[in-house]
Amino acid sequence: MRTIRGHWFGHFVCAAIAFALAGDCFASAFVRGAYYQLGDADPGATAGAVGNNPTLDSFSDNRHLNRFGSPHYSGDVPSLGPAGNKLSMAFANQGLGGPAFPGLYGGAPLPMVEQGLALEAWVKAGPTNLDSIRDEMVAFNGQSTLNGFGFFLFGENYVLRLGSPDVPVGGPGGTGRPFEVVLGPADVGAWHHLAYVRSLGTSSYYYDGRLVAESNTHPAPAVATEGFFLGGQPSEETPLNPFNGWVDEVRYQTFNPLAAGSFNPTAFLIVPEPAALAPLLCAAVAVLTRRRG
Repeated sequence: MRTIRGHWFGHFVCAAIAFALAGDCFASAFVRGAYYQLGDADPGATAGAVGNNPTLDSFSDNRHLNRFGSPHYSGDVPSLGPAGNKLSMAFANQGLGGPAFPGLYGGAPLPMVEQGLALEAWVKAGPTNLDSIRDEMVAFNGQSTLNGFGFFLFGENYVLRLGSPDVPVGGPGGTGRPFEVVLGPADVGAWHHLAYVRSLGTSSYYYDGRLVAESNTHPAPAVATEGFFLGGQPSEETPLNPFNGWVDEVRYQTFNPLAAGSFNPTAFLIVPEPAALAPLLCAAVAVLTRRRG
């Protein structure tokens, strides 16, 4: 019994230390940005109801997003998301036994003046027509064919996409596709955490808290125009690249790496934190708990 108590005590202390470090890293690096909890900060929000107009930004800049169409709140949330998370936002959800309710959220483009920026989101893919290639917007800052950056579900994968046709397809005279980096598989019905960090010319890409690629030669995103969008981009007729699934806990941060230090991924909204120091901390706590036992 003493050993079991020590084991759980160790996990508790380790988690507490990791959480404290995450908060410190976040506080030191953050300059400005936006945080969309997609339900938990919206007054009166309940699962199944149409999303508020606007959905609120939890940061002090109050960059709230306007609703287009009728996305709905959902009680389906990621189990490894931040504590206290009770609602997400459902977009379309065709094929889930109910009527489609297409919609999206959008607002002014988010600032890109600092030398560091980070975007993260939780996302869960819903089913779609298997006869077509999926090309669905999750979260994007900018005009998705011209500038900015964000997350898309393309084909069978989540990707980080830059809004510019930098990679030619089909040779001279052929069409172009934006620059993309695959983050990980978009398996239907599973929550995944996506993150992108650009700091002092280095691009880092994360999937479920794990670094999947890093480069100091990848292009930088062009300054965003048009707006910041979740679940698709508005147009005169139907939304462009509408998403079918759930999105939650979207957070955008800008920071000055020279003044505040490099962005530390322990600040991501994912548990357990992907901290490089976590194994060392847990090992130290394990020694302490063995001594207590």
